[in-house]
Amino acid sequence: MAAKNLNIACLGETRRMGECSQYSHLLNKFPDDQIFGERDGKLSFLNGYIYNKTDYERTYGCRWAEAFTRALTEDAKAALEKLRGGFCGYLYDQNAKELLVYTDQIAVKPVYYYVEKDRWMISDCVDDMVEVLKYNGLACDFQPLAARYMLTYGYMIDDTTFVRQIHRLLPGKYLRVQGGQASVERYHLIRNAPQTVSEKEAVERIDAAFREAVRREFEKDREYGYRHLVDLSGGLDSRMVTWVAHDLGYTDQLNVTYCRDGYRDERIARQIALYLGHEYLFKPLDDAKWMYDIDEMTSQNNGAALYMGMTGGRRLLEVIHTESFGIEHTGMIGDAILGTLYRDKALSTGKPTFGRNAYSEKLHYSFDEKILEEYPNQELFGIYTRGMLGASSSYLIRQQYIETASPFMDVDLLDVAFSLPFDYRNHHHIYLRWLNEKYPQAAAFGWEKWGGIKPRESHIPLRRIKTVQRLLWQKVCAAAHINNQDSMNPIDYWYQRDKDIQKRFASYMKNVIGNPVLGEDLRKDIRLLFTEGSVQEKCLAVTVLAMVKKYFGEAAV
Repeated sequence: MAAKNLNIACLGETRRMGECSQYSHLLNKFPDDQIFGERDGKLSFLNGYIYNKTDYERTYGCRWAEAFTRALTEDAKAALEKLRGGFCGYLYDQNAKELLVYTDQIAVKPVYYYVEKDRWMISDCVDDMVEVLKYNGLACDFQPLAARYMLTYGYMIDDTTFVRQIHRLLPGKYLRVQGGQASVERYHLIRNAPQTVSEKEAVERIDAAFREAVRREFEKDREYGYRHLVDLSGGLDSRMVTWVAHDLGYTDQLNVTYCRDGYRDERIARQIALYLGHEYLFKPLDDAKWMYDIDEMTSQNNGAALYMGMTGGRRLLEVIHTESFGIEHTGMIGDAILGTLYRDKALSTGKPTFGRNAYSEKLHYSFDEKILEEYPNQELFGIYTRGMLGASSSYLIRQQYIETASPFMDVDLLDVAFSLPFDYRNHHHIYLRWLNEKYPQAAAFGWEKWGGIKPRESHIPLRRIKTVQRLLWQKVCAAAHINNQDSMNPIDYWYQRDKDIQKRFASYMKNVIGNPVLGEDLRKDIRLLFTEGSVQEKCLAVTVLAMVKKYFGEAAV
């Protein structure tokens, strides 16, 4: 947290730096990567981890902190485009009275901002920002648009938060503030320009870029003497992270898995971990206690996405001795990067439209078309919103305990993936060829998504039969209220058998739905989703109510 012309003493002990006040609750996993200091009237701060510090040190002939500050001062766009890692920060020139705020290319490290005349505030924690606004007697208003995003998409699709005065800085962008005026500029956008290349060359490019992305991540752990915490499931993405890291010599891994007890996701993950000789930890979710953590999850993810999105991952991290680890290595959105979000090429490469990738279609709202103008096609709109702002919102929670990264979201790997022809990526074609040609033993284990069938293109007909069988069984289970064993996280079943979580959901409806900030139309929509929706849709409604309760209180008696 940093602020100018705001009293932030309500947060605890603060540090005064010229015109600014700073409150820190950083993880401090990689202290030599972080920047916090003042030089020549410039206050510079960076939080996170950096892979290429030496590039700046060689260019400027000085230590990392000074070199990067000089680079930002000379050309912010070029300095940020060149930077690799997960980071956010700011540079305040006390002489020019100019503030620069930035996040990394994919917003691994979130940052939020408030700007009003000569006052500004930046933080990764919206709760803290709301507390400061109220402490200073400043406006803190409910943003209905955030509720509408949540009730449909299940995540924010632009810079909106549940507080009208607070905004999120989106991936690959930076903010400039001077004279009370704020402007946001983009410095990075994924280059979605397919090239003519043979499949053999495509495999080589993927492998080289992925191995380098994995090396960067795991070498950062090793630089600071940490062990490697690596997610592992029955899917392909996390499998490739742990497998390639092992192949590169990063063998001191703890693989972690969480899902329902007895599900193939865990069985496959266990087989892979034991084959590689890794330490392995599994947390079953069947007690469903993680479903109770409504206030905790919404607080930690800043209301950026539905509270249930991370399932039991938070509770798992709470029981791990995270001090021994630097980065939690995930396979985040790998399926959409080396595969595709949409099977239809015309849709994927066409003009962006609203309505896809939503959690619920029961409600229909009109959103600002200017959002779509940010992206050249539907696929990139989906990658940035569903991927970076939706799925990756779990990083906000994880970063309360540990830093986070995914090789699939490495900037240079993204450029390689999106330079490949759509037909290569469609139906996981090039993904499966890469896996089977470069790491054939990794393909000897089943794929959870394919019902446990091994991930080989020759098995696609068998996979299709298995998929039809699974879909039919899901319908039977839903109609007969049977516990479907073929589900990783059967939240409907857990919810139906747990009266306490039902009561907890109902209490939000009873105690918060009457809050006047909602307005009658929104109140009606929330009731509809809660009473007629699936458990997942009830979760969307409860997430909105939890954010209202958090910042604006329960309904007046």
